[in-house]
Amino acid sequence: MANALAAAAVAIGLGAAVEKTAATLSRAVLVAAGRMEVTDRPDGVRIINDAFNANPDSMKAAFTVLQAMADGRRTVAVLGEMKELGANGAEEHRQVGRFAATGVHFLIAVGGDDAWAIADAAQQSNPHLKVVGARDRDHALALARDLIQPGDIVLVKGSRSVGLEDTAERLAQPTP
Repeated sequence: MANALAAAAVAIGLGAAVEKTAATLSRAVLVAAGRMEVTDRPDGVRIINDAFNANPDSMKAAFTVLQAMADGRRTVAVLGEMKELGANGAEEHRQVGRFAATGVHFLIAVGGDDAWAIADAAQQSNPHLKVVGARDRDHALALARDLIQPGDIVLVKGSRSVGLEDTAERLAQPTP
């Protein structure tokens, strides 16, 4: 439900007719878990699980949705590497970092060199942004649990091989 509302808000905000948006969304079905899946925890934390896959365009789209849903809330992005980008991969990771720096309060970059490229570019673009690196999905989970406060909105996104869908699912559960 929350996904449909967010999609409707973005569509209408971009000029789509309310009636057409409603008709289109009424036919929507969940195709795969981990694609813009929204979970609201009892403490007001909202998790956006978009960890099914990632590429530069889907990363930017996810940030657009995060910003549209934030409504003044603190935003946290848990970002894994994007795989199979080819020769321009490092630069595309840096572009994602620069884009993220404009719309999140906290960034957790997960993985190896490409994740560090996201983190480094984000930090250079916004020195006030809190950026931390995580070795893997379990480390990212521990860092996120320490960082997230009631009311935050959290985007979890990366290539499937990073395994962040597990991190997102565990974050969606109330903290132990």
